[in-house]
Amino acid sequence: MIKKLYIKFEQFIDYFLFGLATAVIAITVFYVLNEWVGWQYLIANAVSVITAILFSYIVNKRFVFKTKTRSRKKLFREFSLFVSVRITASLLNMLGLFVLVSFISLNPTWAKIIVEIIIASTSYLISRKLIFKHHH
Repeated sequence: MIKKLYIKFEQFIDYFLFGLATAVIAITVFYVLNEWVGWQYLIANAVSVITAILFSYIVNKRFVFKTKTRSRKKLFREFSLFVSVRITASLLNMLGLFVLVSFISLNPTWAKIIVEIIIASTSYLISRKLIFKHHH
């Protein structure tokens, strides 16, 4: 029964699990750079976002949506679209982090966690419907 459920919702479950891994990586990179290394929180966030985008593209392409890109042109289109959507989300990430820390006085790490949850909530459908369409 569990196997049947997994098979039925495999793509969503994998997306969720790799999304969690991506968020953990982003938060960890942010925390280490901000708290341990002492970087300003927006700079630490920018580095964490870039790291998360690269990791996310690789795992989404290979393990979640399992797309096979047959030409460099299609690969470039797919990667460009993915990065464009993630950069837009990242700008919203930066804005959300700035607002939560500067105006609401939230701890930067808690603010980062909240922002990651909000941004991740819309990523699945965008990736599935727009970016990692199966090419026949």
